Amino acid sequence: MKQEDTRERILEQALELFSEKGYDSVSVGEIARAVGIKAPSLYNYFPSKQAIFDALVESVAAQYTRDTDQISIHV
Repeated sequence: MKQEDTRERILEQALELFSEKGYDSVSVGEIARAVGIKAPSLYNYFPSKQAIFDALVESVAAQYTRDTDQISIHV
């Protein structure tokens, strides 16, 4: 598995877990298990749970910007 693929899987699983249980109720170990890696390996991709959350927020913000840039409103 490529490093970029693993990073994306971490983000996908973290988003799902945060959505289901809330940020505070999810551990780094739980995210790692959902991805199929060991918790120490997750730190090769993100330095902390907060960094994972921040990456998710940045990703959503970037998608929002892309989507709204495509809207053309003429007044």
